[in-house]
Amino acid sequence: MKISSIVAAVAVGASVPLTSAYTTSSKPVNRRDALFGVLSTGALTFLVGHQEPAVAFDGSGSSAYAGMAPSSKAALKKSYEARIAADVRDFNELGKAIKNGETEGDAWVNFFIQFARREPDDVGRTYAALADFLGPPDSGGGQHGGGDGYLLAATFTKPGKPSDNTPAVKKYNSLAKSFAGIKAAGKKGDAAKAKQEWEKTSILFEDYLDGVEMPGSLTDSLYN
Repeated sequence: MKISSIVAAVAVGASVPLTSAYTTSSKPVNRRDALFGVLSTGALTFLVGHQEPAVAFDGSGSSAYAGMAPSSKAALKKSYEARIAADVRDFNELGKAIKNGETEGDAWVNFFIQFARREPDDVGRTYAALADFLGPPDSGGGQHGGGDGYLLAATFTKPGKPSDNTPAVKKYNSLAKSFAGIKAAGKKGDAAKAKQEWEKTSILFEDYLDGVEMPGSLTDSLYN
């Protein structure tokens, strides 16, 4: 079943199978509950089963570069940048939906849902945008979750220095906290508040992108 079909079913309050790219389960689960993370432990266990953590989320931060040749570091950074660009594109699509008064639907799913994909997408993302950027639930990534947003920022840490003092990591930390406001507004169905929170977050997102030496405007062609 396509996501658009699931949206139509949920619009009339149905419980439908989450058989999109984000799960292999056929157990009926309310889609809005799944989106905003209020599933019971039992339902969540059924959905994700015993999947292994995605290898993209190593959670090791700057220590991932120990002993690696510069070419390996460059390859890692390039992969993080490709994933982050895709995350930003999904963030922009979320913004368009919010400006149209939507507080659920495809754009919300593609950004917020936390179930693993059946297969990685074309840039290697195993999760939807926010979980890719921050790290998925129970990823074992510790404080930072092991998502690409932190991992790229941590590459700017000087050898032997703590990553939390790195300007790019500080910008990541500020940005990471701001997504909760959008999600909370969406959960309440408050489009006006969601728009306000999205706009606040967009400023922090641009600051972060500039800090990791990616195009610093959300209007850049890379993100659209």
